[in-house]
Amino acid sequence: MYRKAAAALAILIVSSTVNAESMLDCSRLEAEKERLECYDRVAGRVEEKLEESFSGTTEERVEARNESITEAIVGEEVDEEVPSLLQLEIKKVIRDQNRRVTYQTVDGRYFRRSTGSNVTFRAGDTCVIEKGAFSAILLVREDGKRNKVKELSVK
Repeated sequence: MYRKAAAALAILIVSSTVNAESMLDCSRLEAEKERLECYDRVAGRVEEKLEESFSGTTEERVEARNESITEAIVGEEVDEEVPSLLQLEIKKVIRDQNRRVTYQTVDGRYFRRSTGSNVTFRAGDTCVIEKGAFSAILLVREDGKRNKVKELSVK
């Protein structure tokens, strides 16, 4: 009797994780009770992911945990491709009279280098925006070279 109940429970758990809902799926439910239950299930999966342990360096563990949590919320495996909103192509490098470096991107945004780094990007370089410590913005080139920058508002 217990074996049948355990087997049924295992099948239910496996089938619920295979057909796991995402936050978006939950938001589409019209009935308030069903929507709340759906959100609770997603939150439960996120809580389980937070308790998982990961191996590797600190950076690898943080990345693995973030991917795991994102997968639990979104409902599918995270695509390794970076969204185009975060990818920038540098159109022009501007140096002012004080030798400050400003990067103009193809989409018309301006970023001033705010670090003493000797790494300078060139026109045509493709960069990705990353968040750093204390709300810093980093432009990271394909080869991994990075510059701390501040986005300038264009008037």
